[in-house]
Formats: sequence, structure tokens, C-alpha cells
Amino acid sequence: MCLGDNSSRHAWGHHLTSELAKQRNATFRGMVPSDTSKLENGYYHTGPLSMSTQDIIKHSKKFDSVVLLDQDQDKFSDHRIFLAMFKLVNDLKDSGIDVEILNEENMKYLYYWTDMYEKNKSICVYPWLLMHDGYGEYTSLCGRSQEPVAKIKDLKNWETNKEYNKIRHAMLKGTRIQNCRECHAYEDRGIRDQRWNYSFDWIARLKLKNIDDLKKIKKPVYYEIRPSSKCNAMCRMCNSNYSHLIEKENETINDKEFFSLIEKTPAFKINSTFDRVDVDSIKRIYVAGGDPSVMTSVYRFMEKCIKQKKTDFTFNMQTNSVNIKPKFYDLCRQFTNMCISTSVDGVGKVNEYQRWKTIDKKQKENIHKFHKQGNKVHIISVVSIYNVATLGDTMEMFDKEFPYAPIQLQWATFKNNLLDPYNHPNRRLVFESMKKAKQTKCYWHNESGTTNIVNDLYNFYGDPKNQNTFDRDKLRKFFKYNDVLDRSRSSNLADYIPDLEDCRKHLNKQ
Repeated sequence: MCLGDNSSRHAWGHHLTSELAKQRNATFRGMVPSDTSKLENGYYHTGPLSMSTQDIIKHSKKFDSVVLLDQDQDKFSDHRIFLAMFKLVNDLKDSGIDVEILNEENMKYLYYWTDMYEKNKSICVYPWLLMHDGYGEYTSLCGRSQEPVAKIKDLKNWETNKEYNKIRHAMLKGTRIQNCRECHAYEDRGIRDQRWNYSFDWIARLKLKNIDDLKKIKKPVYYEIRPSSKCNAMCRMCNSNYSHLIEKENETINDKEFFSLIEKTPAFKINSTFDRVDVDSIKRIYVAGGDPSVMTSVYRFMEKCIKQKKTDFTFNMQTNSVNIKPKFYDLCRQFTNMCISTSVDGVGKVNEYQRWKTIDKKQKENIHKFHKQGNKVHIISVVSIYNVATLGDTMEMFDKEFPYAPIQLQWATFKNNLLDPYNHPNRRLVFESMKKAKQTKCYWHNESGTTNIVNDLYNFYGDPKNQNTFDRDKLRKFFKYNDVLDRSRSSNLADYIPDLEDCRKHLNKQ
């Protein structure tokens, strides 16, 4: 079995396998078939696009040997396929499968960075290439971090700014900083998340051979913009900083304990603009909110790029896909590297409850429409106490409904970890859900730690030491928070997630 880029029938994996078969006086058989029960002697080829990691590992055991072809990065149709191949080779090795590598130099620099990231628990490429503009008067390191870095009005030279350089120097020394505590929380549980996955995407995209190459970047090549908090949804793990509808709702609620459980309103105002985006040097932009599909400034920026014929950079748009206007579809269609990131947190009613104001069927139709018009689609699923017990069903649905989309799991972030997915009292139910999740194809994608998150939840809920332990006070506060929302929204938890409502009985047990 030969491994190479199989993004099309004309890709390099096909040609290189054919040449290798000739060199070794063997027969070239083409691509590995889905039915491997009738394999013939000869050389077959496959890759991470034509076959899932799970299937490649399974089928590799039917071959005498597995060979990584001598295909340098420039011969891959996309840097992410090159990264996927790097991950595949390591997954095969971890599964006890020997891989003959024809040219180790092709991926050597990725092992340089792997070694650095394993030894240095602080290093991240973002401070050297990203400008995140959107949390009030200050920049922050990325969308996950709300810790201020530099005051926007005083930010004259991003490369030499003393606040950014303090962070860069600390990272090079391996000193963990407060700005990155969200990523550290993942990694402390053994989950390689944003610091690893997003960094390596940029390392491969820019072909950064070492830390000196990273230091040569003079101005941002990546921007994250959050123009406003205007939104058309009221997600239960969100707050008034990111949804003006939640801000309006909070004004109608008179409950002191409720407000002690949530983020203050408002902690900051997201109000960034596109003024600082250099469309001539940009390689990627990420736009979120709120929801960009309802923001006029987003429409104006897209129209400006189209007018200037600057539409080939990577454009990541975070939208809930709740209610998309025809004009928004049309604008997205004109960007050659548009990727729609959208959140789906469960099957049917579970999704509609956690992502309040979402109509599940309509959301799916909108996501498919983006895909059909040529936009890439990226699914984010936020794991919380609401949906952790049905995560297996959700991932099965992803396999069936969105086979074309990478799946990224994330934890719900909330004040005092109120929506903690590790605090579900029905341990058996969650464990069975994780067993089901581990059998899905998207479990193997490992997009920003998906595989690791499922593994961690599986190990936690399967550990006998955790069978009868949960934080009863945190559970009480969760029900308090959710009951207030239910009264405000005329909803009822039992109508949407009855298994979670049943957990209320644990509040009275000692």
C-alpha cells in the first residue's frame, strides 16, 4: 500500500505508485478498493482524502508493507493534505504498523516543530503572524483569549510593539502566560488543541523550516475580526458580549443569583473594523461576532475585496447558518477559498435547545447550500452538559449528514465552568455515548483535538473512580441558570433533553 496525495485521479499518488511498481518489477493495481477482500499481488495507492484514517489503518493490515511515497510538499494539492499525511503516518506508527518512508527529508521540518512543541509548553505561532482585533480597546492574542495585549490606538508597529514582544520572548523561553490559559487547560488534560493544530497549519502553509523563519514575518498575514455582537441566535453557552439578543433578554430578567452565575453585562464591546486589514499581504482572515451574516460592515468588506479583485486569500466566516440571505450566499461564492465555519451541537431538538433560535432542518439545508456552491464547510460542535450524553448520536449524524466537512469538538466555556461536560451525573449514559463516538469516521479526523477530546471523556466516564462523583453544587447552579432561561424563553428542558432533566433528581440525594 502506497501513501500519497489522492485528491484526484490525476494526483501524484497515482503517478508515483506506478513508477515505484515499475522500479520494483511489480504490477500497478491503482487505488485501494473499498472492498479489500479480493486484493491481487501488486502496488496499490491511497491517501487521506480518498480513504479515512480508520479505514487505512484497518486495510493496511492486509498488505505486506506500507510505503510513504517520495512526494515533497509542493506536489501536494494543498498544504493541509500534506499535514494530514504527516498525521496519518504517525497514526499508523502509533498503531504498530511499520511505514517505509522513501524520503524522510520531505517531512523533516515538521518533526523539528513537533519536538519543539513537545518540549516548550508555551510556544505558539500566533504572536508572530496574527492580529486579533475585536475585544474593546485592546487587541488579544487570538479569539480564544480575552486578555488584553496592546491598546489599538497606540499600536503603530505590530512587529516592534513592546507588549507583543514581551509575549514572544516569554514563549521562546517556555514561560506560560495568562493570555493562553484556555489552550493550557486543554493540554493539561492531554488534548492537543489550538496551540498545536492551528500553529502547524501555519507552519505548513508558510513552510516555516525553523523558529528563525517565523521571526522574519514583518506584519500580520492573518487577521481575526469581530465587527459587532449583532446576532440572530441565543446559544445557551453564550453571553451578552457576543449576542445583542441575549443582552436584551438580560434586561428583562430580575434574578440576582442568575446574574452571579453569568458574565457581567457588558464586560466589553466587540467593535472592531476592517480598516487595519492589509488586503495586499493578507493570507487569511477569520470573521466572527455575533454573526457576520447579519452585519452590514461584513457585506461592505466583501464587496470591497471583490471590487479590488482580492478574493483568493483564505476567508473563514463563522456563521450559525440560521437564516442566510441570498446576497450573502452570492458574496461567499465569489471568494475562491471561502470556508464556512458553523456550529451544530446535536441531533434535532438537542441542537435547537443548546443553539436557541436554531431550526435544525433549516440549518442543515443552509450548510449544504454553502457546500454545493463550492464553499468549504467546517463544523464546530461545542460539548457541554447539555449534549455530552448524546455526543455519539451527534457524531454518527455528522458521518451521514456532513461527510465532506471536518468536525471540530470544543468544550463549552462559561463562568465557573457551569456547563462542564465532565459533570453529568448519569455516568453510564455518557460512557455509552463515548463508545459510540469512537466508532465514527469523524472521530479519526482529530480536527483541533476531536479524537483526544472523545478519548478523554471516554476515559473519565469509564474510570470506576469517577462513577459516583460529581459536583452537586455546580449541578444545582446549572439548573438554576437554565431554569431562568427556560422561564424567559417559554421553553422546557424536559421537552428537548429529557435525560438531562432526569438528572435533577440527583440534587436531593446526599
